Amino acid sequence: MRVRQGLEKLGDRPHPREVPRLALAEMLPLHADARATSRMSAAYVLEALHDPAVHEQARRGLVQGRALVEQVVRQAIADGHIDPGRDPATETNLLLALTGLTSLIELDVIGPQDALAAIDVHLDRLFRST
Repeated sequence: MRVRQGLEKLGDRPHPREVPRLALAEMLPLHADARATSRMSAAYVLEALHDPAVHEQARRGLVQGRALVEQVVRQAIADGHIDPGRDPATETNLLLALTGLTSLIELDVIGPQDALAAIDVHLDRLFRST
């Protein structure tokens, strides 16, 4: 929900780099609302490991979300914002791997600004300066 609202705030034609940045920033526990959502998501994943129906529902949601991220990556490649030699599936997986910063933030290993800095460095490496 917050990702969709954030995308609306970016306007009609945001730079493609801003889309995954916003999505990642909203998925990570960087503020109170996001922390609550993050903790509910963690509980949901744990439930999905033990309940086949919840597992399938969670899996479908993740597959759908991953497909949307890959669509953004593919479009950015097509538009010349990402090097055409990059594999869209791998780049999508690497972007989503950044959500693994959640545990580091939740357990006070790194702060929210450290997570955002890591996201920005990764995005700077992925996207050409345009």
